[in-house]
Amino acid sequence: MEKEKELLEGLDEPIELFDEEGNKSEFYHIGTMEFEGKNYAFFQPAESVEGADPDDVVIFEIDEKNQVLLPIEDEDYLEKIFDKFQIEYNEQFADEEEDADFIN
Repeated sequence: MEKEKELLEGLDEPIELFDEEGNKSEFYHIGTMEFEGKNYAFFQPAESVEGADPDDVVIFEIDEKNQVLLPIEDEDYLEKIFDKFQIEYNEQFADEEEDADFIN
C-alpha cells in the first residue's frame, strides 16, 4: 500500500486511466483509503467522461498484486466505501483548517 500511496498522493496534474478497451480518460486523484482490509483509490474526472458528472467521485479497488485498479460492482458496498471516505476527507480538511488557524 505504501508504494501505491507514494504513486498516487500529491498529484495536482490529471492522470490517465485506461479502460479494458484501451480508451483513455483523465482524472484527478483525490484520495486513497483502506476499508475492510482492502485499499481504494478515489478520483474525479478531469475531463468530460461519458456517464459521469464533473463532481462525481469514481472509486476503484487497488489490486496490488496485479497493479491494476478494479471497478466496484456492488452499489451498496460502494456507498459504504464512499461514506467512510467522506468522513475521513472531511476530518482531514477540518484538521488542515485548524492548523491554518493556529498559524495565523
